[in-house]
Parts: sequence; C-alpha cells; structure tokens
Amino acid sequence: MRKIDSVFIVHKIHFMNDKKERKTMDQLSMLVDTSNLNEVEKIVSELLQFLQMKHELADRFKTLLYDIRDLYEGRFPGYRACDTEYHDFRHIMDVLIASLRLTDAVKLSDEFISDNGVFVLGAAALFHDTGYIPEITDSVECGAEYTACHVERSIEFVKKYMKSKGYPKLMTAQISQVILSTELKVDLQRVDFVNEETRRLALILGAGDLLGQMADRIYLEKLLFLYREFKAGKIPGFDSEEQMLRKTVDFYKTMERRLEKDLEGIDRLMIIHFRERHNINSNLYHTGMLHNINYLNYILENHSGAHRDYLRRDGLVSKLI
Repeated sequence: MRKIDSVFIVHKIHFMNDKKERKTMDQLSMLVDTSNLNEVEKIVSELLQFLQMKHELADRFKTLLYDIRDLYEGRFPGYRACDTEYHDFRHIMDVLIASLRLTDAVKLSDEFISDNGVFVLGAAALFHDTGYIPEITDSVECGAEYTACHVERSIEFVKKYMKSKGYPKLMTAQISQVILSTELKVDLQRVDFVNEETRRLALILGAGDLLGQMADRIYLEKLLFLYREFKAGKIPGFDSEEQMLRKTVDFYKTMERRLEKDLEGIDRLMIIHFRERHNINSNLYHTGMLHNINYLNYILENHSGAHRDYLRRDGLVSKLI
C-alpha cells in the first residue's frame, strides 16, 4: 500500500470516529435546547413529574424560575440585566437540568429525596450564580467584577428573595448550604449541613454544575468569554485566551478528581436517568465532557495560536472584538 493511501485511511477513520463522537455528544443538546425557554419549561415540567413533585410545589418552583429569568433579563426590581456571557441564563438552565436529571437518577437508585429536597435542589441551581448580577446602585462596570465573591453574593440574594416571598428560614438555610458546593474553595466535609439530605443535595448540585457546563456543546467557545470575565474580575494567572484553554486541560483533570472524591462519584449515577427515561445506555454528560477535552487537546496540539478558527459553534466567537 502506498504511503499516501495509508495516510488517507488513517484520516478517514479519524473523521468517521469524530462524526460518531459528535453524534453521540449532540444527543444531549438534541434532548433540549437550553437557549429556548419553551423547551426548558417543557423538560423541567417533565423532570418534576418524574420526581413526583406535588403540583402546588411545582407551581411555586415555576414561579421561581420565571423570577430568575426576569432577574437575568433585567426585569427584576433593583437589579441590572446579566452581562456575564459565560455565566448567563443558558448556563443556569444547563445546570438546573443536569441537576434535576441527576436527582432523578439518584431517586431511581432507590435513595429517598423529599419533595422539599427536590425544591431546595432546583432553587439552589437557579440561585447559584445570581451573585454575578449587579444591583442598579452598584458602582461596578460589569458583573464579572464580582467573580471572586459571587457565591457569597448569591447566598445574600437567596436570603433577601426567600424572606420577601415568605419561605421558611430552614429552606433558606438549606438552599444556601447547597449553593456552597459550587464554590471550589469550600471543603464540603467542613460544612455543618442542616441534615444528611441537604448534604446529598449539595453533592448533586456540585456535580450538576460541573456536568452542565463542561458537557455543553459550546463549552469551548464559551471559555473565551470566561477569559473576559476572569480579566474583569482580576483573577490572576490568565493572561490570554490560549492560556485559559491550556489551563482548562488541567482543570478537567482536577474536576475529574473532584467528582470522584469530593462529590463521592455521585455523577456516575446519571446513566440510570438516560437508561430509564430515554433508553440511552450512556452517560451523555461524561461523553460530552470527554469529547470537549479531546477536541481542545487537538486544537492546542495542532493549531496553537489559531484556536478561534476551530471554535465556530453557534457563531459565538464572532461576537468577540
């Protein structure tokens, strides 16, 4: 066989495998377009039915969802619209759906989670990044300036919102504790959780936050916007877009360890949801994450300095100046 033929065959096999990976990965986004609120409402309603949440509590949760949407879109009294393009409303929906799916998987594995627990988990997912959104009277130029303290600000927003709506203090405390799982600097073993269920919910949200963003089909494109947030937030160690991409490779390895150790491998249960609810014998989040990191490694190894040419999904990169 001529050398040129063997090279062609190798490239053809790689292309076919890549198409297969992309098709499997895209199954996740095909289940729901998280940028489409109508689709989000439909799948959230479906997930709440799977989780057997009582109608009254489900209605209250949907009201909360609409309030958070209004907050992100600039219609919530006293607050500006969200201006962080990585930590945007779509990210919130990605995390919410991943977390509810994982909750469903946990319940399907015969672990009891109460109705209130499901509400707490969903509310924590909706609230967890509200700290990026400035109040109208804030002097900051953009919400990304709150990057280093956004979790504390999110919890403050939870307390104000829950009090204004008449929710019990216990539920407010639970939601606040669950949100702590999205702060990588927090050692969950040192948190004095209200009860064991709240601790388990924190593990679910911690995993849902990682899975929802890192398996997103436009995760790599959005990393360029995360770089801009880090720059505005004065987060050290990120001096260029490519440095952000290179550090993401190490971040992926760190997050694998976090999922396995700190979050007790709870993400592995996700396959139960896809198997039982969609007849898909695969953890689509793990598949999506792996595809993203493999493609990122390909870009960095073969097209250093030209990453934007290889990140074209949804035309996002064209928005960058």
